[in-house]
Amino acid sequence: MRYQLKPIFCRPWLLNGLSTRLIESHYENIYGGALRRLNAITEKLESLDFTKTPGYVINGLKREEVIALNSTLLHELYFASLGVAPVAKGRNIPRPAGALAEALARDFGSFERWRDEFAAMGNALAGGSGWVLLVYLPRDRRLINQYASEHTPCIAGGIPVLALDMYEHAYHFDFGTNTRAYVDAFIKNIDWKAAEGRHEDAAKVAPPRPLVQGELARPGPRAGMVRRAVEVRPGGGVLRLRLPCRLQDRDHAARGRLRREIHEGWPLGLEGDWRRNQTYRGTIARE
Repeated sequence: MRYQLKPIFCRPWLLNGLSTRLIESHYENIYGGALRRLNAITEKLESLDFTKTPGYVINGLKREEVIALNSTLLHELYFASLGVAPVAKGRNIPRPAGALAEALARDFGSFERWRDEFAAMGNALAGGSGWVLLVYLPRDRRLINQYASEHTPCIAGGIPVLALDMYEHAYHFDFGTNTRAYVDAFIKNIDWKAAEGRHEDAAKVAPPRPLVQGELARPGPRAGMVRRAVEVRPGGGVLRLRLPCRLQDRDHAARGRLRREIHEGWPLGLEGDWRRNQTYRGTIARE
C-alpha cells in the first residue's frame, strides 16, 4: 500500500501572522518527508518474512511506522486547523459557535479558559517538541486538551479536533525562539468553522460497548429450576451443590456452569445459626 500526499488544507497567503514561506516549507519538507518515510517503511514491512525476521527488526519497523503514520495524520489536521482569520487585536480573537462553543464552555468552564489552557500547554513545550491537541472522547462525550509526543496520540479512542505543532520546524522561520508569539498567531488563525464540522462528526461516534464478560452477567431465574441443597463453610466460603444423578455423568464444565447459574440467579436464603468449625446448611430460595 502506498500513502498519497494530501493537498494542503489551508491557504497560506491568507493567514494572519504566519508567512507563506513557513507554511509551504512545513508542508513540503516535514509533512512530505514523513509521508515518504512512511511509504519506505511500508514497503520494507511488506517484503519481510515474519517467520524468519528477528524480533528487534519487526519491533523497530512497527514503532517507526506508528510515528510516521501519526506524523502525516497530525500534520494534515494541523494545516486543516488553519483558515482565513480576521485581524485580531488583544484578546478579541475569533471563537467558535454552535455545539463546539457549548462543549468548550461545558468541559472547560468557558472559551477563554480553554484558550488559556491550550496556549499554556503550547508555551510549556518551548524549547522542546510535541503536539497540543483538542480531543473529543466518545466514551465520556467530552473534550480534553492533551499532549502528544513523538507524533503519537496517547488517549485511546480519542478523536483530535485541533492540532498545534510545537516542533521547532513549525515556527522557527517566522518566530525564532519566540514560541509564545507563534502560539498566539496559531490561535488567531484557527478555522473554527472547519473545527465545528470535525467536532460535529466526532460527537456522532458511539461510545465503546460496555466491557462485560458474558459469564459474569447475572441470568434471570430459569423455568423449571428446582431447589437444591447447599453447604456453606465459614472458613473458605465454599458453595457445594448436591446435584441430581442425571448430571453426574456429564462433563465437569457443564456442572460448573450450573453451579454458577444457581449461585448467581438464585440468591441464598439461609436459615439457622453459624457455629465455629461446623458446617452450615441451608436452601436456595427464590427472591
